[in-house]
Amino acid sequence: MGVSYEGETSFVAWGGTLILAAGLALGSAPVVSAAGAEVDLDVVTKVVTAYQDLLDSHWTDSNCSLSSCVNASSSVFASSGDKKSQRGSSFGGSSKKGRDERKNSGENPKFTKAEATILRVRDAMKDFGLPIKTAKSTISVKDAKMNADGKVTVSVAVGTTKTYESDNDEPSYMVDTHTLTLSPNPENLFAVVEDTIDPEPQEESHPESIPSDAEFKSLSSDQILGSESTGTNRPVKNSVDADFALLPVHKDKEVATMQQVSLPWDAQQKKPDVQKMVAYALHWTSPKVNPNPDVDVMNPAYPILENNCTNFASQALRAGGWEFMEAPVNVARDPNIWTPHMKDIDGQVKHSHTWGAAANLYVYAKQHSPYRDLAQKEFAVKGDLIFVDWDSREGKKADGELDHTMIVTGTDSPKNRFTTPRISQKTSNRNNITLYESQKFAREAGVNLEKARWYAITTR
Repeated sequence: MGVSYEGETSFVAWGGTLILAAGLALGSAPVVSAAGAEVDLDVVTKVVTAYQDLLDSHWTDSNCSLSSCVNASSSVFASSGDKKSQRGSSFGGSSKKGRDERKNSGENPKFTKAEATILRVRDAMKDFGLPIKTAKSTISVKDAKMNADGKVTVSVAVGTTKTYESDNDEPSYMVDTHTLTLSPNPENLFAVVEDTIDPEPQEESHPESIPSDAEFKSLSSDQILGSESTGTNRPVKNSVDADFALLPVHKDKEVATMQQVSLPWDAQQKKPDVQKMVAYALHWTSPKVNPNPDVDVMNPAYPILENNCTNFASQALRAGGWEFMEAPVNVARDPNIWTPHMKDIDGQVKHSHTWGAAANLYVYAKQHSPYRDLAQKEFAVKGDLIFVDWDSREGKKADGELDHTMIVTGTDSPKNRFTTPRISQKTSNRNNITLYESQKFAREAGVNLEKARWYAITTR
């Protein structure tokens, strides 16, 4: 059993799970009071931070797999000893003898759900041709509650930055909220015994306001990923890379004013400036703007909805030059208007359905702008929009209504074989993450991708 000293952190094995002992000696506040009701958030944060550091190492640890992992969260511990040795202990700090005993025991490693997800996504990315090169997370403990059984339920926002082994050296960033379960032992040491990623809220849908002549053209998942190639899909250099230093407008909260322009209510939108559109999407989803994973930062000039994926795509289109469109008499369900703020006929300030709902934006873009469906054998590039009908609630499948909107903000070339998109989005925050990786995380969350329907529009 490890020994804790004031101002130090050590790790020990207890009951086959990962335990962190922090600040429990020399009069510091205990994790659990004698009555079993007090939660020390500082200690909980240390436990969760150390646990997440271990999970980050799994992305690149070739010695850790689903069948054999001496550094699984259920098996890593720090050697006990004097004060000097304890200062250097950390995850991966278990003794060689302990690791060998674990490796040779024949016992399968025990993983939390989120930990196993990382290993499966990691292996899938390697097979796809884009192995993860680096991964580093920051965490923010949102809430911790003591349960009647003595376990602690912790809500944690996790923001992870990753790089890929590819010609594209741009990092990706993703944010999710996790629910962790911490279990104590008699010595007031806490173990992380479960970790699940919280589901995303559902986007509001308005099928009743879609024109009867609207056409929906679905594509195969392979074409969306770019892997459905007949030899014409080859990596290309995209000439619309954005330089934020040249685009200060995207850092200004006044980037979008609500002043309407004098245009006919059924006017056509022009082709967006892809560079500005992509720059906006990358900026507002970046770790620089979203340094605290507990806060999903949105441009304050726009409404904030429960699910902001289409709301955010509309903002990017606005940054690319689209104009707000209103009718002489505004009705939110009018398929010919496009605006974030308007007074509806009932006097309430609302956004149009075309602004905030995936299917409505998809139809509006095709009927009122140069956007068109991605043609067969084409692959997605920067400035394209990807939509999906996958009903993200666990166990559900495509139900005929588009659920989600993504902006293509980059591309990669797995094994130099084809061009695959990177996407940026809100709810949950994703910054330049590969679409393939996003799909794998969705699958791990219970989304039935086999029954999903994909759509993509482009202005090429």
